[in-house]
Amino acid sequence: MGFQDRDYYRESDPYSYSVPRKQPRSIIYYLIMINVIVWILDILSGGKVSEYCALQVWCVGKPLEWYRFLTYGFCHSLHSITHLLFNMLGLYFLGRYVEERYGKREFLFFYLFSIVLSGIYWAGAGYLELLLQQDKLDQMGFVQKYLSTVVGASGAVTAVTILFALNFPRVTLFLWGILPVPAFALGIFIVVADMFGAAKGGTNIAHSVHLAGAAFAFLYFIFKFRFCAIFGHGRPRVRVAPERRAARNWDVDDYVDDSYGYAQASPSEEELRKEEEFRKLQAEVDELLKKISMHGMSSLTPEELAKLRDASQKYRTRR
Repeated sequence: MGFQDRDYYRESDPYSYSVPRKQPRSIIYYLIMINVIVWILDILSGGKVSEYCALQVWCVGKPLEWYRFLTYGFCHSLHSITHLLFNMLGLYFLGRYVEERYGKREFLFFYLFSIVLSGIYWAGAGYLELLLQQDKLDQMGFVQKYLSTVVGASGAVTAVTILFALNFPRVTLFLWGILPVPAFALGIFIVVADMFGAAKGGTNIAHSVHLAGAAFAFLYFIFKFRFCAIFGHGRPRVRVAPERRAARNWDVDDYVDDSYGYAQASPSEEELRKEEEFRKLQAEVDELLKKISMHGMSSLTPEELAKLRDASQKYRTRR
């Protein structure tokens, strides 16, 4: 954007005004909104939404029902709001930083594929188990397995959590707002807890869905897979951590461990030089705008005015 678009410049110049541009809303808000709306509609319909959108083991053998591999991730249990609440809180607090790191499109692809792949693993494993054990199951056991159902964004949210932990392992998270835990430790705890839960069984929690999401996030990170590169949406966004900033409360960028970065996150010398020049330009412009804010436009010298115009043009070109 040009320097005229900055709020503190407009305030200092009573004769100029432009309508502020709205920043594009995070995809996280839309995902949360969809989940909440679906949950409300499910309640109002007496569970009809889940009836047509939930994923069941029998869907594996019914191609016309394969849409459920995606839709189940937007339905949640009607018996307790905590299922929806905790998933959306995790998506909101951690997903924003993952989205910032990878970009909106790439994050959306990652989130949706996490839902689909987790569902495929859960239903596929259940269907295979059913085929292998059908001679050992009585009629009731067969029916129960055949009609097993899963709903919820837990697989995708687990994937987002693990990807966050891999990108920002040293960030301290506060569980329940009081217990400080490093992100990498939280990731390990989630995986271990789900492994024990899956081995023990006997609960209504689909631990295998969580583990599938975690495994997908790990492979996605390790192999530096990018959906945008495959589906032709331009070069995937890769954010290089800026210099450490002092005198601030924790910021995700301040805790990025570059050893966990991407291969694409190594800019060329030319890119580094341009970035350094742009940072210097930003610093100079900030000083000039502070001067305008304190003393008005008339306080600028002709050289400073020329520099400001030149900087504004460069901002527009870069945008």
